[in-house]
Amino acid sequence: MIGPTRLAASRVVAALLVVAGCRAAPPPARDAVQEAFRDGALSAPEARGHRVFLQRCATCHGPQGRGDGQNAYNLQPPPPDFRESLAKVPRADRRRIIEGGTAALGRSPMCPPRGRSLDEDDVGALLAWLERAARPGAAPAEPDVPAARGARAPR
Repeated sequence: MIGPTRLAASRVVAALLVVAGCRAAPPPARDAVQEAFRDGALSAPEARGHRVFLQRCATCHGPQGRGDGQNAYNLQPPPPDFRESLAKVPRADRRRIIEGGTAALGRSPMCPPRGRSLDEDDVGALLAWLERAARPGAAPAEPDVPAARGARAPR
């Protein structure tokens, strides 16, 4: 048989457990990439677009789109520096290049089409980041993610 003191103590513990279990749910976790770009003032879509860019495009174009990716020296013609080239490409054509590769505009077939491997949200985010990369004098933020730190300069 449980004594009155022990019974009261077990009720207090049970009540505390119930109260602790009823706390509000924690706020949703922020996207780790967005967190890394917070200081660089990238919006969430731009940060997502840069993540997609780092995964799919940086090998040739470089982590900031400067045409200095680790594979750039293997390509003829070499990838362009987006600070200069994107200003000459209309927005609608940028989407066509992402979805159909540069061959979709009658250019080199070296840049592969991504229309089947990216969903609409990824394409939109990539376009948002490219808009930022194309602004004169607006260098996109240097990411604090391993994929960009590991990128090597062309030899």
